[in-house]
Formats: sequence, structure tokens, C-alpha cells
Amino acid sequence: MGGYGQFCAVARALDVLGERWTLLIVRELMMGAASFSDIRRGLPRIPRATLSTRLRALRAAGIIDADYRLTDSGRDLAPVLQELARWAVNADSAALSEGDLDTAALTWDMQRRIDITELPDRPVVLALTFTDRPPMDRYFWLHLSPTGVNLCRDDTGAPVDLWLTAPTLALTRWWTGDLSWHELQHQPGVQLQGDATLRRRIPHWFKRYVFTPEALAGSSLR
Repeated sequence: MGGYGQFCAVARALDVLGERWTLLIVRELMMGAASFSDIRRGLPRIPRATLSTRLRALRAAGIIDADYRLTDSGRDLAPVLQELARWAVNADSAALSEGDLDTAALTWDMQRRIDITELPDRPVVLALTFTDRPPMDRYFWLHLSPTGVNLCRDDTGAPVDLWLTAPTLALTRWWTGDLSWHELQHQPGVQLQGDATLRRRIPHWFKRYVFTPEALAGSSLR
């Protein structure tokens, strides 16, 4: 009874997918989230109750199964997400704004887009400091090694190899493809300190955001 009540295929799709957060949950599952907590780390602002409700609706619609895996129907939404991202990249009305900046979501996306084949053959700790955020959202540590990647919000005491300090907007614009690594380093307030060899290699460690303009011009998310 809460649907649009229209025969149009767009309306019928929105009856299933049009609720707030729904397509972003699908995005998280498509990016590899495998648990309730994984999804929340990718969507730090979603209320727990809302996530539970949306997951039940996605199961009922046959988009996910009971183990947080996308069904064939769910995986068929990959081109939908890609085209929405393409539209947002090109539409002035969807331009990146201050309200879109979230250090928790940004760093979580960074940690899942590490190319471990490019990492040194020893563990490396990258400390990230967002200069314009309050203390609870300012400090993050990426523990990187060829055997795994871990994102921490607390200092474990492990020696830090690299310190990257930046305003949130500058680092986000680099991540989304608006700035090159060279351009990022010349943004006001951006500093990279630590081992010189690691400083030269760091841009190769990241696969970058899945919907950069360059990626959207290439292969499918699927």
C-alpha cells in the first residue's frame, strides 16, 4: 500500500529500492561487506534499526540472502549504481559539499581499496590526520602488509612509518579523482612525512575510489 501504484517500471523499481539508504547498502555489499558491522562501517551515519529494517526488505525482495550476500538480482544492480555515480559526477546539483565529508566513511573506503601487491614486503603504518575535524574524527591509522590491511581509530603504539596530514576536503577530492596525487600534495595544509622511499611509493598502494571519472569511463563495477 506504500508504493507508487504505477505500472511504470521505474516506479516499480523505486517501490523496492527507493527508501533512504537502500541502494547504499547494496553498494556496500557489492564492495565486499560481509556482515552487519561491515555495512555500518561503510555507512557510519545509518541508524542500527534502519539498517535492520532495510536488510529485511532487501531479503524479502530477493536482492540479498540470509548471509548478507547479493543474489543474482542484487548483482544486476551494479550498472544502476554505476550510472547514478556517472550522473552525480557530471551534475552540478550533485557536486561534493561540506555536508558530504565523513572521515570514517572515507578511511573505510581507503582501507578496502588497497592493492596489497604494491605494498612493501614488511608491515607499514600510515597515520592519517584530518586537520579540520574534531578529535573523535581526526585520527586514523592504516596498518598495511602484504598479508592484510587493518584500519584503526586508536593508536596501538606501533611505530608509524608515514604521517599524512590534510584537510578532509582535499583528501576526499584526491580519493574521488578530482585531484591527482601531485595536486593533492600542493593543496594548502597537506603534508606527508616519513621514509622517503615510502613517500614515493604511497600513491601506488591505493586503487582509489571505485567511481572516479577515470574508472567510470572504463570497466563495469560488476
